[in-house]
This record gives sequence, C-alpha cells and structure tokens, in this order.
Amino acid sequence: MKNPSHIPKRTRTFFLYINFEIQSTLLLLREVFVNFSFELASTIYIRFKTGPSWNVHTKQLLSYPPDSLGYHLGCFLIQHKLEPQPRCEDHDVFHLLTGYRIDTAQEIAMQYWLWGNGKRSPFVLLAMLVGVALYVDQYSLFIHAIQAGHKAFPIHDIDFKQNLYSPISLLKPIHITSN
Repeated sequence: MKNPSHIPKRTRTFFLYINFEIQSTLLLLREVFVNFSFELASTIYIRFKTGPSWNVHTKQLLSYPPDSLGYHLGCFLIQHKLEPQPRCEDHDVFHLLTGYRIDTAQEIAMQYWLWGNGKRSPFVLLAMLVGVALYVDQYSLFIHAIQAGHKAFPIHDIDFKQNLYSPISLLKPIHITSN
C-alpha cells in the first residue's frame, strides 16, 4: 500500500471533503429520521396516556409569581417557542428541572435520566433503544444521565400541576443536573 504522502494533496483534500460531506449527510438523515419517529411515537403516546390535561397555556404560566415553577416553565416554553402538550405537560418540567436541552441527543439523555430516576414507560424505553442504536457517539452522555437519575431524588411521580405556585428553588435541588 502506498504511503498517503505519495497521493497528491489535491486528491487527499477532495477525498477528505467527500468523507466529511457523507458523514454530515448521514448525521442529518439520522436527525430527520429520529425526529419524525419521535413525533409519530409521541402522537400515539398522547392518545393512550391517561390523566387529565392541565388546561394551561404559556401566557397563563407567565402570570405565576416570578420565583415559581409555573413562571419558570412559562419562560422555558417561550424560550423554545413551545406550548404545553395536553397530558404531557410534565415533560417540559422534566427538561426544566434536569437541565437537559431539547435537541435529540439531550432529549434521549433525559429519558435515560428518567429511567435511572425510576420512571418506567414504553416511551422512555423506546427513546433509550433509539439512543443505543443510533447515537453511539453519545454513550458517555447516556451513561452519565442514567447514573445521575439514579442518584437523584425521584421526581417522575411528583404532581407538578399542584406545585406550579411552589418556588422552583424547592424543586430544583432535588435533582442532579445534566451538564
């Protein structure tokens, strides 16, 4: 085999460029596939999820006291241009309390955190399986997340709707942050 130094620089540059383009395209396709799959799965999940909706909108949350969970949740939703999903409002609270962002790898990491924290649901398990299969490059994040969730005080079963007026400082210390 020839030493790469014998290959003209222009040829090496071209193949390096092609390699990076292929890698970035595969990463983009992974994100598109996973986002589409999560949208489909969450639509199905919402239909089967029990429990009442909070019937609250972002603007209403901003009327809560500035130190409250409700107000901070409203700010989080505004920052990410979101509205609460009916019967899944606690999902955004999990983001707020754990510190995990809303990009795909961080979303999966939050599901690992929740599993470590004791939450058991098909959606959490599905997200974890997607992480194992498609996000090999994020394994250390996932391992850290499940360990952090295990060490944290259980939050997955708290009725956050009843705590919207509670100071967030009472809820935030009960977890170990993601980052």
